[in-house]
Amino acid sequence: MAWVDLNESVPDLNENVPESSQYRLITDGQEVIVNPPSVGMCFTTGHEFFEFCQLYAFKEGFEMFIKSNKLKKEYKEKGVSKSGVGKYEAKPHMMELIRLKCKKGGVKKGVGSNVTGCKMNIYGVSRYGLFTILTCDLQHNHPLNPDCSRLMVNYRCIDGTTFKRAMINDMGGVSISKNFGTHLIEKGGYENITFNNRDLRNAINVERRSSRFSAADAAGLDAYFKAQRDLHPEFYSSIQVDDDGVFTNAFWSDARSRGTCKYFGDVITFDTTFACNRYRIPFAPFIGVNHHGKSIIFAAALISHENTPSFVWVFEEFLKCMGKAPLGILTDQDKAICRAIELVFPGVRHRLCLWHMLQNASKNLGSLSDWKKIDTLIRTAIHDLIDPDEFDEAWCHVMDEYGLRGPGWMKDAYDNRRQWAPAYNRGKFWAGMSSTQRSEGMNRFFKTHVNLDCGLVLFIHNYEYCMRIKAEEEKQDNFDNIDKPAKIDVDKSVLVEYVLVKTYTSEKFAEVVKERRGLTHTNVTKTSCHGSVVLYRADEKLTSPFWRKRFKSYDVRVDKENGDLHCSCNLFEFTGILCRHIMRAMDVEDFQFVPEKYILQRWMKCVRSYESIRVSYFDPLESIRLGKAKELSQRHNYLSELAMRNDDALRLYKEAMDVVRLKMEDVVGIRKTGEKGDDLICWWDPDARNVFGRRRLRPREFGERARLRDVEPVVDENRIKTPVDKRHTGRAKTKRNAPFGGKAGGNSKNKKVVTEEEVIANEELICNAFGNLPSYRARQQHANHVGGTYAENVPQSSNVHPSQSSQAHPSQLHLSQDYSQSFEFDINDWRTRF
Repeated sequence: MAWVDLNESVPDLNENVPESSQYRLITDGQEVIVNPPSVGMCFTTGHEFFEFCQLYAFKEGFEMFIKSNKLKKEYKEKGVSKSGVGKYEAKPHMMELIRLKCKKGGVKKGVGSNVTGCKMNIYGVSRYGLFTILTCDLQHNHPLNPDCSRLMVNYRCIDGTTFKRAMINDMGGVSISKNFGTHLIEKGGYENITFNNRDLRNAINVERRSSRFSAADAAGLDAYFKAQRDLHPEFYSSIQVDDDGVFTNAFWSDARSRGTCKYFGDVITFDTTFACNRYRIPFAPFIGVNHHGKSIIFAAALISHENTPSFVWVFEEFLKCMGKAPLGILTDQDKAICRAIELVFPGVRHRLCLWHMLQNASKNLGSLSDWKKIDTLIRTAIHDLIDPDEFDEAWCHVMDEYGLRGPGWMKDAYDNRRQWAPAYNRGKFWAGMSSTQRSEGMNRFFKTHVNLDCGLVLFIHNYEYCMRIKAEEEKQDNFDNIDKPAKIDVDKSVLVEYVLVKTYTSEKFAEVVKERRGLTHTNVTKTSCHGSVVLYRADEKLTSPFWRKRFKSYDVRVDKENGDLHCSCNLFEFTGILCRHIMRAMDVEDFQFVPEKYILQRWMKCVRSYESIRVSYFDPLESIRLGKAKELSQRHNYLSELAMRNDDALRLYKEAMDVVRLKMEDVVGIRKTGEKGDDLICWWDPDARNVFGRRRLRPREFGERARLRDVEPVVDENRIKTPVDKRHTGRAKTKRNAPFGGKAGGNSKNKKVVTEEEVIANEELICNAFGNLPSYRARQQHANHVGGTYAENVPQSSNVHPSQSSQAHPSQLHLSQDYSQSFEFDINDWRTRF
């Protein structure tokens, strides 16, 4: 920075200026004295005049704005205007005159206005090749606040390096508050930071919005898919448009996901409840279970209209991509999805989410006066009665008892019972899944990386990042299974556990161990024998409070010669894990080996072909840029570390960087003042590197309204059009329109604790309702007999609960939604054979 006075008779500008009015700046380690603005002070360009006045206002503690300005003729001829964007935007160095005024000047127009009519102003004009101050009035009619200058809008900005780091943190799932906290700690406090939390939030939102202008969003997504197919032939994608060429649906799957489907694509879940972008297009992933019991994604789709034709198109694309249909698919009760599955996947097992069924029961029957009793009986029939005939009798009894035989939810649910009732689905393999909980869990994972401000292109990049996280988690699990065996004591006396510890992954072997622990509460009794087939009755004491002895009996069939094992609990058929009842029967029959068909390759920790395939979302240009950035970062970190060793190294570093900086400015074409650059501000020119704030280089370039105004009309008829922005559509969740008639935020935290009296009343209700069922009554009598026999062997104590007697309370097992979830067992030993 340099300024001169046109009147040569005027001596040094620092003469006769009070020392208190001068400013001492530290620039490149040297102290520079700066005077306040005065008439006759000259600058090389309007940019230096503007920066000098802004610095003066910052030191004094107030803000200025450009009251009026006038462009130079040569810039007008180039198309520059005050409303221009990018290279056509007006800058201070392009001005012929600039008038700056205090922000509190003008006429007060409202009660909340902070305008005081301040007359402070500075007027400069370009003359004789210099920018000269003609008039200057530095008097204010309001107090100044220099201690809070950094909080004022004019002086808040975010530089490029900080912004890049903030965007990296945002892509990594770091919340904006924590993102701001990292920069706050790095800079050393609020005094050293030039932006606040809201500025960072706005800057990140600006970057999210800018993605939709790169290639009209939908067209950009199509171009991205084409580039991926050119780079990776195994990448599969397809986009559907309507008659007007507007984006409607999209489907894609990378090479690694297609490889996982070959091993674990037998059972999938499909859900469309997550709207992940600004157009409110639901995100519908195809979810499965890998050998670690973790959720994996086979493919994904964006579906704009949740109707049958859209789902038919998505399922047909899934068939084209994978080459085969799954053995089973689990969804919610959406009629359009059900119809599409019938059309595209005929013969494939289709199961409805059990959790949604129970919620719909509460929604449709919750207003009845006897709803609590109905709910108890419904849940008992669903979870306890695993035989189809028993379930049918119990369900019909509830309908007859409470007058629900007519048209309604009970009748519809009974007609569709084969698609959701556990009694009809326990004998089929579902990898332990009874609900779409895995899809909802994956949606929660994606919510940390995407929101309603995301465009289609930004969403696919965030999706790529999430897929890389999932691939790395699976690789870590594979490594831990080899390098870090499960820290579980293996009971070598149990054949199944001894064999599977060497073959199953740690997560699945933990389920085997839970079943083995259940042997302490399980006993088997031989009932009959037919040739090589031996039948057993397995009696299990459920882990519950001791005063409520609960027993359950199952039928076990063992054919040692042919290696056939079966239990009426159907745990192996449902989850692929042998149950405790079969383990006990194998122990009694003295098995020497586990039949091969009961060791599923699906749960083994062997190497699979897809594990060597990387996530094939890859941009070569982005990789080149990241490679350059990595090299520059390594060089800079090494040099800066050396410069901090001593003063001589720091001085040498500064001198060398000054030379390199001037040469690079010449190569890049950055305007500079003098041979050594601008002495008023830091040599790296933060104003040219700011990406957000009043002092950024391109204040209107990222403005959404300006970009929409200046966007050129689409000429190519084959170009995919972007759908309508629907971020601000729809009603807020209230009690009236919230799912299942509940509160908007859910009521999971307000769960009511069931008392002992309520438990006893429910058991009496169940016995009175289902006691007439022959099979139920016979099983109850057997359970009571087992409980009585067991109670005779238990010594009486003063610590026994008052409600306990020698006769056990009749009770049934109330399982959770997924029967594969084992119980936690106590220390009671129940090994005695009857």
